[in-house]
Amino acid sequence: MNAPAATHTRSATTERAIAIVTTAAPIATGILAPLLDGSAAFATTLAYGGAAGFLAANYMGRLPPAVRANIPAADIAEAHRSPLFISTLTTGTALAMGTLMGSDGTDALMAGIATLPSIPGIVSLGWWAAVGLVPFKLRHVLRRQAKPTPATPALAGIPTAGTPGEELVRLWAQHISHPRTGTHRGQELTLTTLTPTRWAGIITAPTGGTVTVTPDAISSVYQVPTTWVTLQPGAHAGERQITVNLTPPPGLDPTTLAGAWRKWLSKPNGLMAGTHLQDIQDDPNTGGQVAVVVAGDNLDRLQHPDRMDLAGALRIKNPLLVSYEPRQNPREAVIRLMDRNPLETGAPFPGTHVLKANANGYVQIGVGVSGFPARIQLHDPALGAQHCIVAGVTGSGKGGTLQLIALAHHVNGSAIIYADPKGSSNPAIEKMAAYSGLGPDAAMGALRVWFHILQHRVAESARLGMKNFQASGDRPWVPLILDEASKLLGENAEHRKEATYIVNAGATLGRSLGMPVALANQLMQLAQLGGDAAIRDNVFYGGSLILLRSDSQQKHLVDLPENFAGCNPADIPPAWSADRQMVYDPNTPPDDPKRTFGLAFAASPGAHAEMMRNFILEDATPYIDTQRIATPADWPAWVDRDTLATQSVLPGDDTIGNLNMPATPGTLFTPPPKKPTSTDDKILQALNDVADPLGLETVYLHKDQLAAMTGSSGSTLDNALTRLTKTGQIHRRTQGGKVVRGEYGPGPQPEDNTPKEET
Repeated sequence: MNAPAATHTRSATTERAIAIVTTAAPIATGILAPLLDGSAAFATTLAYGGAAGFLAANYMGRLPPAVRANIPAADIAEAHRSPLFISTLTTGTALAMGTLMGSDGTDALMAGIATLPSIPGIVSLGWWAAVGLVPFKLRHVLRRQAKPTPATPALAGIPTAGTPGEELVRLWAQHISHPRTGTHRGQELTLTTLTPTRWAGIITAPTGGTVTVTPDAISSVYQVPTTWVTLQPGAHAGERQITVNLTPPPGLDPTTLAGAWRKWLSKPNGLMAGTHLQDIQDDPNTGGQVAVVVAGDNLDRLQHPDRMDLAGALRIKNPLLVSYEPRQNPREAVIRLMDRNPLETGAPFPGTHVLKANANGYVQIGVGVSGFPARIQLHDPALGAQHCIVAGVTGSGKGGTLQLIALAHHVNGSAIIYADPKGSSNPAIEKMAAYSGLGPDAAMGALRVWFHILQHRVAESARLGMKNFQASGDRPWVPLILDEASKLLGENAEHRKEATYIVNAGATLGRSLGMPVALANQLMQLAQLGGDAAIRDNVFYGGSLILLRSDSQQKHLVDLPENFAGCNPADIPPAWSADRQMVYDPNTPPDDPKRTFGLAFAASPGAHAEMMRNFILEDATPYIDTQRIATPADWPAWVDRDTLATQSVLPGDDTIGNLNMPATPGTLFTPPPKKPTSTDDKILQALNDVADPLGLETVYLHKDQLAAMTGSSGSTLDNALTRLTKTGQIHRRTQGGKVVRGEYGPGPQPEDNTPKEET
C-alpha cells in the first residue's frame, strides 16, 4: 500500500503573487467587463463559471484527493480557500454588472457608495467590504518582508535558516509568535520531534494567557492542509501539543489500514461501526499492515464480520488478502490487510522434525498467514489423546492434510488403524498403518479391530486402576483415521448403525485410553456423523479442526466453534485468482489459475482459528520408516485381527463374535439382557452399557439412542424417563446451567450441574 505523494510546497513569491491576483481580481473585472463585446463576454462568463465551481468545491473541501494531488499550487488553494472563495463571489458580481448593464452597472457597483443611504449605495458598500476583506485575510502574505538585520528590533531573536528544525522554528518565530507582527504573538514553539513525514512540538503561551494558535494559521505558514495538523491539550491551559504531518496521515489515507477502517468500516452504519484500531504495525510477512480491532465504549463485544463482507468494505478485490482472527478477549480481534498472501507460494515439507510432538503434544503441519506455525495437538499430557476433523471438498487438499496427520502419528510411534471406504484415497497412509481396511466392508473391519483394542484397554484400565494414559513401546497411541467418513456414517451407508456405535465409543472414551479419532469428510453436518450428537460434541468441538474449501452449506448447517468466528470455508476460492480479461486477445498467453490446494482455517483445542496452508507433500512414502511400523502390542488378540474384522460388534447383532472381554459388571458396551422386565430396566441397562468404567466422566445418551437401544418409543419411553428422573436413578444433562433437551445420564443430578432453565 503506497501512500500518495506528498504535496509540494510553493515559494513565498508564488504565494504572494497569487494573493495579489486574488485581491485585485474583483476591481480589475469591474473595470474591464464593460469593454467586452458579446462573444468575449460570453467566453469570459463560461470561464468564470468553471473557475467559480472549482473554487466553491475547494472551499467546501469537496475536491477529490486525486484532483487535489494533481492541480498546481494545491497547497495554496487549500490554505487560502476562504479568501479565494470571497474573491470569486465579488468578481462574479462585478462581471455580471459590467456585462449586463455596461458602464452604468460598473459605476453603480464601484461608485454607488457615494449615494448612501440609497439602496445602490448599500449594495456598493457591501461589495467593497467583501473586496477589502480579502487583502485583510491575506495581509501576512501581502506584507513585504524587511530584510532581517541585527539593528532591527522587530526581528531580533529570530534564528536564521540552517537545519530543517531551525527553519521550522524560524518560520514560527517570524509569522506566528513575532512580538509585533505575529498572528499569535508570544506563543512560542518548542520542537520535540522531526522526521521526514511529520514534526511535533509544544506551543507555550505567555504567562497568564492561553494558546490560540489555529490549524489555519499553521497551514498558511507551513503550506500543509489543515487536516494534517493536530492540536491536543498540554500539561496546563497555557500549553498545547502540536503534530504536523508532512505526508497524508494514515487515518486520512484510505490506502492504509487505518484510513480504510476510518472511512469505510467504523463510520456510522458501517460494517464495524463503533470500533477502532490500536497497535497498527507494518507486517513484513505480507507487505501490508496488522492491527488490533477494539470495540468502542458503546459496544459490549465485537460482532465478527463475514470475510466477504469485510473484503468488500475494505475495497479489496481478493478476499484472500484480508485475515480476521478473534482473540480471547471478546472485545478484541486481529485484522491483517495484505499486499500479498504469503501462503500463495506454499511451503515445501521441511522434514519429519516438524512432526515430532513437543512436550504438550503439538506438531506443525503448515504455516499460518501471520507467519506463525500452523499446529494441531495429537495428545495432551493431562487430557490424553486429542481427536481431529478434516473437512473439505474434492480438490481442496483434504487427502494431503490427512497424509500429514498420519505421518505425524507415524513419526511419534503411533499404531495407526486406517479405514478408507473409497479404497484408493491415500496409498501412503496404508503403508504406514498397523492395520488398513480399504473399501466399505474392509473399512468397517478396520473399525471393528480398533473397537476391540478399545475394549481391551477399557478392561485393562478398570483392572489396573489406570487414570491417565501413558504411551510406551508396547502400549502406543492407537489413532483411528477414517477417510470419507460419510461412506460409513452417512444416512444411506450400509454399516451406519455399527460404525456410529464404534465411533461414538471412541469419541467418548478413546481420549483417556490413548485412542484418538481422526475423521475426514466433505461435509461435517450431524447427518454425516451418524446423526450422533456425542460424536459431534466430542470430536467436532473437542479436538483440532481443519476446514479446507467447502460447500457453502457447511457454514450454514454447522455451528462452528466460537474460535472459528468470522471464518467461512466456503469463502476460500478454488484458485488464487480466477479473473480473466474481458476481451480475448490471442497474442496474450492465458493466465492459468493457481489452485488453493491445502488452504484452510485451522485451530487446535483452545486456540483461535487462522488462515493457514499445509506443507506441500505430494507423497509421504519416502518419509515412512518401514522398520518402525508400530502395532498395538498390548492387545493379546492382535494375531486374530483379520478374523475379528469380519464379526459385527453391535450389541444384539446375530453376527456378534466373542469380544474376549472379562464378564465384569459394568464393562463398556456389555450386551443388554435379551428380555428386560420393563422399559425402566432397559433404560438403566443401556446407560450402564456405555458407562465409563473408570468413573472419570459421565456418558450421556440421547432419547433417540435410548429408543433404538431399548426398543421403546412414544409415551412409553417418555413416562419411563420421567419416572427414573424423579427417583434420581437418571438425570438430564446440563451445560452452562441449562438443560440439554433429550440427553440423559445415569445416577442423580450432580450438585454442580443443577439445571437452571429449560432450553
